[in-house]
Amino acid sequence: MSEEIDAARPKKRAKKKNALKHGVYSRDIMLPGESFRGYEALAAELDDEWVPEGPTERSLVERLVGLYWRKQRLDRYENAKLKQRAEEIHERNEANRHRQNLKNLAPEFNDAKSVEAVEEILSRLSPFYNEIITDAVPRAESQDTTPWGPAIAADLSTFEPKDQLEGPAKFIAILDPDLVEINMARSDRIDEAIDRTIKRLMQVKTAKQIFPKMRRNADADLKLIKVLALTSPGEQANENEQGVGNARQS
Repeated sequence: MSEEIDAARPKKRAKKKNALKHGVYSRDIMLPGESFRGYEALAAELDDEWVPEGPTERSLVERLVGLYWRKQRLDRYENAKLKQRAEEIHERNEANRHRQNLKNLAPEFNDAKSVEAVEEILSRLSPFYNEIITDAVPRAESQDTTPWGPAIAADLSTFEPKDQLEGPAKFIAILDPDLVEINMARSDRIDEAIDRTIKRLMQVKTAKQIFPKMRRNADADLKLIKVLALTSPGEQANENEQGVGNARQS
């Protein structure tokens, strides 16, 4: 008898659409309650923010999408756990309320000395309470020992309802500090991975801005070296003598 009572908002660019179409941002598995549309929206926002060019940048942005998605998933997990715990406390409170209500009926059933009196009490109760009572103490064809009413009263008197959890007590029962601490540590690790990935992405973009200038300078030096190499020492001496002769004639 007691067991029965315990019962992404930015506009999408063509390049980013192609990336999503070909599955660049589709490595994460969707869990129950998650949607690929939300994943795509996150990928679209990060793609528009970083505008990746080349396989290295696309790989880093793809990693960012996965990390941000895991961080959001962790938040959803914590909220789901709190909701689950709140529902468990609510069900516990309801079970205790039913136990107390049934136990309060014991004196009335104890005074019911006839079957008719018991049936009159049962007619005023809900079908749920009726089923609990009659399943635990069914009506016998003959009551040779204890009458039906007092037998029901004896069974209801064994119920031991606990105090209702309300206010601060309910808050403490729902919140698990250990779980909060674990989730914070996990979130911090994800944040660190996000920071490292952003740092690498910025380094790649900065390098791409610097290296073209360095190549242009290198090309200019190379051309100068080639010009000097084509001019022999004898030709340089003749050019110098001609320059001196011209100076004397003038």
